[in-house]
Amino acid sequence: MNWEQIASDFAWDGSWRDIYVLNTSEADWQAVWNILLEWTPPANFSVSGKIESMPLGVEAALESETDSLLSFCVGPIQLACHFFTVVEIEFDFDPRQVSGETEIEHLDRFVRLLGDATGKQVTLTQENDQEAIIARYSPDLGSVVWRAFS
Repeated sequence: MNWEQIASDFAWDGSWRDIYVLNTSEADWQAVWNILLEWTPPANFSVSGKIESMPLGVEAALESETDSLLSFCVGPIQLACHFFTVVEIEFDFDPRQVSGETEIEHLDRFVRLLGDATGKQVTLTQENDQEAIIARYSPDLGSVVWRAFS
């Protein structure tokens, strides 16, 4: 990966960037949740804007009547997870937080961690556009491919 080749994907255009794991189950969510329970620095979990302790199980966050949010840092990048649906794990972040190879290395490690925990493909995309892929990780291949699809 060469930062110069992908820098434009992180230029501010008024929208966030998304990280997706698709076709997920509650077991996939729990695998990711278990990683985030041990995250350093600790993740912040809130329900309806009120900070709470992260429960051991992800079920409470996935309940449709709660407005749950999990925020945490991957290196210098703050990510948020909103628990929209069981069948899709989605994180979002402000691309202005990505300014070079150091941040890309942090994202690369996080994307691989998600894929290895769930055994599923992970994509980093433009906001709300699962087809506008910036990077893709498949556990079968074991490496993140940047801008192979643009």
